[in-house]
Amino acid sequence: MGLGITLFFIFMALTGIFDFTEPLELKTFDLRAHLAASGERNPDIELVVISDDDLDDLGRFPWPRNILARGIRNLARAGARVIALNILFSEPEESAGLRAVRKLKEQYEALGLAQEGPGLSFYGALSSALVDLNNDNKLYRAMKEAGNVVLPVYFDTVSGGIDEEPPPFILHHALKEIKISGDPEALSYMIRFHKVKPLLPAFGEVAAGIGHFNLFQDRDGYVRHQVPVVRYLDQYTFPSLAVAIVRVFKGVRDGGITLIPGRGIRMKVGPESITFPVVDSRMRCLIRWRKGPGVAFHRTPFSRVYRNEFRKDLFRGKIVIIGLTAQGLEPKLVTPVAATLPGLEVVANSVADILERRFFTRPAWAPLLELFVLLVFGLHISFVLPRMKAGMGAITTFTLFLLYGLLGSLLFFSRDLWLKITSPMLLLLVGYLLVVSKRFLVTERAKDKVEADSIETNKMLGLSFQQQGMLDLALEKFRKLPLEEEGVKDLLYNLGLDFERKRQFSKALATYRLIVGDGKAFKDLAERIPRLKGAEATLIFGTRGVSHPGDIGADLTDSGARPTLGRYEIVDELGRGAMGVVYKGEDPKIHRTVAIKTLRLSDFEDNVVEEVKERFFREAESAGLLTHPNIVTIYDCGEEQDLAYIAMEYLDGETLEEFARKDRLLPVRETLSIVAQVAEALDYAHGRGVVHRDVKPANIMRLRDHGFIKVTDFGIARITSSSKTKTGVVLGTPSYMSPEQISGKKVDGRSDIFSLGIVLFEMLTGQKPFEGEDLTALMYQIAREPHPGPRSINPRIPPVVEKIIGKALKKDPAERYQRASQMAAHLLKVIAKMDEIAAKKEGGPTTRKPTGP
Repeated sequence: MGLGITLFFIFMALTGIFDFTEPLELKTFDLRAHLAASGERNPDIELVVISDDDLDDLGRFPWPRNILARGIRNLARAGARVIALNILFSEPEESAGLRAVRKLKEQYEALGLAQEGPGLSFYGALSSALVDLNNDNKLYRAMKEAGNVVLPVYFDTVSGGIDEEPPPFILHHALKEIKISGDPEALSYMIRFHKVKPLLPAFGEVAAGIGHFNLFQDRDGYVRHQVPVVRYLDQYTFPSLAVAIVRVFKGVRDGGITLIPGRGIRMKVGPESITFPVVDSRMRCLIRWRKGPGVAFHRTPFSRVYRNEFRKDLFRGKIVIIGLTAQGLEPKLVTPVAATLPGLEVVANSVADILERRFFTRPAWAPLLELFVLLVFGLHISFVLPRMKAGMGAITTFTLFLLYGLLGSLLFFSRDLWLKITSPMLLLLVGYLLVVSKRFLVTERAKDKVEADSIETNKMLGLSFQQQGMLDLALEKFRKLPLEEEGVKDLLYNLGLDFERKRQFSKALATYRLIVGDGKAFKDLAERIPRLKGAEATLIFGTRGVSHPGDIGADLTDSGARPTLGRYEIVDELGRGAMGVVYKGEDPKIHRTVAIKTLRLSDFEDNVVEEVKERFFREAESAGLLTHPNIVTIYDCGEEQDLAYIAMEYLDGETLEEFARKDRLLPVRETLSIVAQVAEALDYAHGRGVVHRDVKPANIMRLRDHGFIKVTDFGIARITSSSKTKTGVVLGTPSYMSPEQISGKKVDGRSDIFSLGIVLFEMLTGQKPFEGEDLTALMYQIAREPHPGPRSINPRIPPVVEKIIGKALKKDPAERYQRASQMAAHLLKVIAKMDEIAAKKEGGPTTRKPTGP
């Protein structure tokens, strides 16, 4: 089997037939070429691009050729050494005006009016107009004056038809006195043409060089090669546009180019020579790419060249290539470095390769090395691998695989040498899978099947799945165990209890029925099964107080098992709201008591469930960003069946609602201390981009043991760096909202400061600063009416505190405290002053400790 696979791969490598590895090899080549692409700009090449912006500026393309003529003149005056036009001029430009003037002149001459006298002046005007309208003549003169313009010619690739002798002006630019090193018959393998697309003779006569700009795509549509020379009618050899540009730039004379068929091309430049290698007998040369569009070559818009708005030394002594990059004017080419590369950048890459003398090569010994590696790998999978143990065989094969891949990559990146790696590496992979699997994998699978069906294995797998919470998989494994086996019924019973804890009553019933399927009683199943049937019908089980479908039982004394939500065991019920229940829970792994806030998703329509879940989990997202002693800590969140839940720090205390009534007001100093703690917590949240948006006494908890303060319920908090709560959406409790909040404007931390000012007012006076008969009146008061003076309600309030409240309740956010920490600092100063006054009253001046030196 190994020998057969090896012979097949060698056959593909020698003939190319059935070679399914070639596309993969080209992709690996593209990846390496992309990684090896240089970002350094060639100092001898500048691009002048005709982009979409130039079309907006100068009009639709093709432009009148006087525009190109002016650009060429400006480049020539700037000292460009070579000006290459990557634009084909196959037809003359004749505007309607030019044709009309020419016809008028011909009629004038036919009537004999172009004689001396009054008609001669008009005839001269017609002749001048004919010259002014002839844009081809302007471009011709510009090329002739520049003397260094290189033009492209396109050879027709359509087969068939009659051979055409090339025009004399094109023959003038064929490679004359070309030298052949090697077998001249090898020239017959070169790419051959027999037709040429027309080029205006006048332009060809004044061009400093002409070269073909035919680009040949591989089978997958990629351009990876340039073709430096092609044959025409088996008589003439023409250079590519890139070679023609280098000839003019370096001043290469006729006879300075030597062809080495199948090996390369040598160009003599003065006392030195440039040799660029080819990869096959068709004389194709791999392009060594630079970075993608606009990176490796500096671009100048043509409109700036046209208006002579460029640095005067930018083009001096350089090769300037003019071409199109605008959308739709020229097809973009797929290359290893870009999926849409303009043609002029392909030409620029080819020119840079020749000037820098760096090419990707495939030396003559590369195919021999690849065949040798195929043979070595084939011998390995045929004779060595079957005699190895599974582990050693895998290590050896992987080592060979890795070493050859590293060798190919090392040669590519360090020597620019393309060694094909896909075919040998695939031989290793396919050979290993086919040869080794028969010996090892079939045996391993049979062994695994026997072990999977064994009683002990099913027990271990079932227990493992149960511990990980995958109860369905555990039941699948336990089903395979015989009931008469010792301990099997206990396993199923414990699994049924876990299903109960997860409120999956139907699955718990199915598990218990497996246990009693043999007709024998077991533990308390005679009582448990009927009770579960009722629970399954109502989804209410052991709840306390007013029940609701989907609630979790606060205690399951009848079932003997605590219900669970996620990983938490439910201990007790703490309270109920409009949308869900808050439970007291325990994390059984670390025995931490938590408060679990739940939301019944079944209460909502399908089209709003996702929005409700997003708002619910925003509390976990908002508070989860915050770690502060005065902010409730979020531990976890999740979703199970029809319940979404948030597990948070368990707080034993009372909300400030209890102390906002006139009969239960706290002392002024304690109230100021509480509000200062809240302000510091809010300032911390604001500093991390979180705005609470619902600051009110019900969301501030005073702990029982030491009076510590916790800010809770970030359920409608907005993370200011996101767009989850958009401008125009009003969220919050109306009595505590800021003017900007009730108007639906975008809010920031200053809105929370306004709400905290209302809380401080209420806790000091026992009433809210803004009250109305209905919601509209309340909102109008908040937005427009001033609040009453708190000292008019409670004269014990210090005047400075009244000023702090007034600043916090300013209608304009710019006039309020800009940071909650500023409000906290003022409150703490008041507290310190109150403590100082109290100390004086108790001990007098003599009791004060000295301060300072």
